[in-house]
Amino acid sequence: MFRLEMLPARCGDCLLLEYGPAGASRLVVIDGGLGETATVLWNRLEGLRHQRGTETLEIELLVVTHIDNDHIVGIIELLKAGHPTLKIHDIWFNGRPQLMGLPAAGSTAGSPAPGGNGLPGDLMGGADAAATPPTPADLLGPRQGDELSGLLAARKLPWNAHPYWQGRAVMVPEQAALPLITLGGGLRLTVLGPTFPRLYKLCQGWLDVLGGTDEAPAPSAGGPADLLGRSDAWPPSWSDAVAADTSAANGSSIMLLAEHDGRAILLAGDGYAPDLARALDRLRQERGLGEGRLPLDAFKLAHHGSAKNLDAAVLGKVDCGRYLISTDGSTHKHPDHQALLRILRHAPRRPEFLFNYEVPTTAPWRDGRVDVVGQGFQNYATRFPARPGEGLCLEL
Repeated sequence: MFRLEMLPARCGDCLLLEYGPAGASRLVVIDGGLGETATVLWNRLEGLRHQRGTETLEIELLVVTHIDNDHIVGIIELLKAGHPTLKIHDIWFNGRPQLMGLPAAGSTAGSPAPGGNGLPGDLMGGADAAATPPTPADLLGPRQGDELSGLLAARKLPWNAHPYWQGRAVMVPEQAALPLITLGGGLRLTVLGPTFPRLYKLCQGWLDVLGGTDEAPAPSAGGPADLLGRSDAWPPSWSDAVAADTSAANGSSIMLLAEHDGRAILLAGDGYAPDLARALDRLRQERGLGEGRLPLDAFKLAHHGSAKNLDAAVLGKVDCGRYLISTDGSTHKHPDHQALLRILRHAPRRPEFLFNYEVPTTAPWRDGRVDVVGQGFQNYATRFPARPGEGLCLEL
């Protein structure tokens, strides 16, 4: 068994990855959506526990990709409840302690940490000694923190506890091979992001991010078109305009390639497209693919299908037929038309779009397919939840 479930998390992400033999499968949870999603996630986990007839449900790994509310708050609420029937073996989350432990930008003294988490030197482009940037500890300050960091510490929960991390930040080293972690049951997780510069950028904007003001600036008059979907109208039309995500929180996302039994799912969090493209290049070289595309069975799109987090460079490096979008279309009206049109233009084979909500921002991609294909884009398929409010499950 290898399946990914996108639970209904409104505008956020709450993913349940299940792998292994039926009856003895293992679980990974990735993000928890908004506060109300905690109940959805807990009910799903309790349902699985009852199905298995066990007193305790074990989670191999809980990943909080980054600190945006629509990814983290549901996890905070779940852990606050302290459910005694839930046992989590490890939690990957880059909180205040991990950020405080980062080297100074421009440092050349960083040495590889035990377990292989190399701390690269001169990561910020060679700042001179006379103008040394502040350290992450200086930026965060001694009294700043966040709720999840405090909760994990107070409850003494396993936190970045895998021997590769040893409590340090989950991040991609600049020079060494991409981190490859194998969980119990044989799930292989290749970490594709974040990089040190993205975590350092998060430190610089820590207070704003925690205060909920870490938003990409609005385009200036005459600048790139708004690609957040607010102005999208049907039928969609192609635009050559490209804009990039600038959110420090999104850039700090943990991005993963999950592989089991010969199948692969790309989980991009809310990460930056250029970062993902560079990581995919590294992965192709490490695996001897050269310029060949990386075969994928599914690609869970970054940032709920935002065009600011998906570009031709990423799509040109993967061979994938299924693209998953987690959003109810609220807040930023995701998914963006341009993101899905880019898939149709650059995907090497007929794609399928999988949505965990049937809403006005997603249903037209099924009902108005003729409007898209009629413009010369390749044909495609769509998939929606069988019943409203249940999310969507993809079994590979």
